[in-house]
Amino acid sequence: MIKGGVTRIAAILGVSALLATSASAAENASIQLTKDSLKLALDPHYGGRITELWYGNRDLLAVPEPGENSFGSTFWLSPQTLWDWPPIPEHDTAPYAVSAKTADSATLTSAFGHGARVSKTVTLDNGNDARVHYRIDADRDFPEIAAWEITRVPNRGLAFAPVTTDSVKTVRGKVAYTLNRDTLWLTLDDSAPLVEGKVIANSTEGWLAYAVDRLLYLKIYPPVAMDDMATGEGDIELYLSGELPYLELEVQSAAQPLKSGEALNWSVLWRLVPIPETVAIHSGSHALMQFARDQVQLAERPVSSTPVSSIPVNSPAPNPQFTRIQSAP
Repeated sequence: MIKGGVTRIAAILGVSALLATSASAAENASIQLTKDSLKLALDPHYGGRITELWYGNRDLLAVPEPGENSFGSTFWLSPQTLWDWPPIPEHDTAPYAVSAKTADSATLTSAFGHGARVSKTVTLDNGNDARVHYRIDADRDFPEIAAWEITRVPNRGLAFAPVTTDSVKTVRGKVAYTLNRDTLWLTLDDSAPLVEGKVIANSTEGWLAYAVDRLLYLKIYPPVAMDDMATGEGDIELYLSGELPYLELEVQSAAQPLKSGEALNWSVLWRLVPIPETVAIHSGSHALMQFARDQVQLAERPVSSTPVSSIPVNSPAPNPQFTRIQSAP
């Protein structure tokens, strides 16, 4: 009787340990969202960061030599003078709480850091579009603040955007960009020596594009007037590391004051589409520029939210609003 009882107890303890191990593994696992050809992964234990962005069998965020913190898509407060360096850990690297999750959507929320809490809601609309909605809740007054999305991709391919020519500035190191037809073009060569540099600009149409392996990745967001850009920043920024082979595709919201107890809401639409073989991919390509503009017209552009939402910081994030952009006749 004692022997049998011990055996049963051991079996129960073994099952309990297995269940505990499985629960721990599930808790630490990344969140996988899937919709047709589009797949996205988030890590709630590391800054709520988007770590994978798959279209078919290609992961656009797969940098060849990721650094300790130089990977994926993250979120910072702008302007950078709010925190200098490094980024605020509660927003960039610390765990986020998961408040909602389905097969194609998830909402994650950070702890408060530097007077602000960040929430991210990622939703896959279809096999081409992912909506990323950000909310900044303030528990102190900010005379100026903007939302800032940073996405790291391999340093190859071509980045481009329509810009206000006078707004283009190299603010760090050297960047071998070109300006053609009021468009900023940055051709990337992964066989060239790594050179650190950063260029900022004001987009005239509210989008930034990256073409690689005949795939177009668009970031579409509410357009920002030059006068509304955060101090010392651009609503488009491209940063090349001088140590690791990656490019940062960065977009920002308009800057505004934010009082304690208020929230800033901002959304970015990510659109991924194959580039037809008939479209030439090179700096200055009129066909590529037109193809990108056509895709922006087909997409659902995020709508600018009310500059300041007087919402208690403990209220749930609102549903982001989007509008269909109709093609010109």
